[in-house]
Amino acid sequence: MPHPTISAKVRADLAHALNMDLIGPPADHELAEERIPGWVRPSNWYLTGFLVPADAPPEQNADADEEEELDETPSTGGLAEESAEERRPARRGFFPSSIGISVLVARDVETLEVTARWGDYAPVESEDEEGKAASTWQRTPGAFDLQMPLRAEQSHDVPDSGGLRLHVRERAIDTAKLLDMPPGTRAVSIFLVNQREPAVEHRLADTSYAFQAELEVRSEQPFVPRQNPRQPRENDWDDHVGDLHYADTPEYATGHGVSADWELSGD
Repeated sequence: MPHPTISAKVRADLAHALNMDLIGPPADHELAEERIPGWVRPSNWYLTGFLVPADAPPEQNADADEEEELDETPSTGGLAEESAEERRPARRGFFPSSIGISVLVARDVETLEVTARWGDYAPVESEDEEGKAASTWQRTPGAFDLQMPLRAEQSHDVPDSGGLRLHVRERAIDTAKLLDMPPGTRAVSIFLVNQREPAVEHRLADTSYAFQAELEVRSEQPFVPRQNPRQPRENDWDDHVGDLHYADTPEYATGHGVSADWELSGD
């Protein structure tokens, strides 16, 4: 008899399936050099996880589907005052041009290891199973490793990326007002920004996007955990229960425009 599948494994499999469906293959995945059909843009095949050029024109930096009228208000039924115009989004949804991560480092940390990863898609001509010419989008994985000395502000071009840049800012923290924060702790924020030249032809706009964008930050010394800055209210039962549940799970990283996760290694 096979071992029963535990709930944690089921959740992990569901999360992986959702990531593959909505974002695309991560680094070192077997589909790192995948091809997707040429009749659909990669930004429609994968709905999130990509960065558009910061200077992209309006027709490239927002979801064009939001401008379309998906349905008409029926002449009968529904509220009298309801209209198709009222059901449209209040604001247009814009695609991001950057993602970032912030960590807290101890006083004597001088260097961080930073890795940026992404995928590029370009149209290529190939043959289908019947030997006929077919257009597809070919994925090319990209990665950049940097040993980064810490200083107030800095930026780095990502080699062979066509215009991706890393922007870094470091600042001191007033630890006197923060509970259990070691003196000399500093905050470091790292951003991956798409500063590529936008594609001239709209149908090739995705060639300037950076898909499956990812940042990884490592330190030889543990990052300083960020405690909950809001202490539980004295008579609030829910606050105290939440404080108890997360007492041993401090936050080691904060994502900007992206989720953040962490892994502790060593002693």
